[in-house]
Amino acid sequence: MKRKRRSMKVTCPSCKRRIKIRKKERNTKCNYCDHEFQYSKCFGKIDERYLVDTNIVIYAANNDHFLGEHCKQVFNNGAGALVTTDAVMNELSLRQRDHMHFTKIYSVKGISPEVAELHYDTQEDLSLADKSLIQCAIDHPEIAGIITYDKDISNVVPARLIKSEKKFFIGNAEQFLKKINRL
Repeated sequence: MKRKRRSMKVTCPSCKRRIKIRKKERNTKCNYCDHEFQYSKCFGKIDERYLVDTNIVIYAANNDHFLGEHCKQVFNNGAGALVTTDAVMNELSLRQRDHMHFTKIYSVKGISPEVAELHYDTQEDLSLADKSLIQCAIDHPEIAGIITYDKDISNVVPARLIKSEKKFFIGNAEQFLKKINRL
């Protein structure tokens, strides 16, 4: 049985020392000279995955009059790329869980201090599900965006927090469908 490669050793082009790069890390710096390695240059192209927020699932499962159709299309058209977190699944009822199928459900073990201190403009804290989505995006380089109708998430998440080679997507179901050319 072939084992998946979780890390690899590379030679730093600046200082010529060998360093280990872990697969879970988005970008890695050399311990000696601070040269930054990009994930895709070391491990190759990755399959993009999009995190789905609770509100997308609820609108699709409940056949919402205004937003339900776009949310259903997200699940019909983006099936291979949709993932979520265990905190989002905990917010859903059993009936809502049965309607939606995700490629993977990530388990977020802990929230970093920089994510824990994020809050809305009204000084109201983000929900645990929202924080888990942001933390998951930071921890996993294959996450290319978050699909949500929560307008404040894009204002709350600073660009420096999620380091990505491409522009990180935060948008609603309709914007996601336009992005993948399905609308």
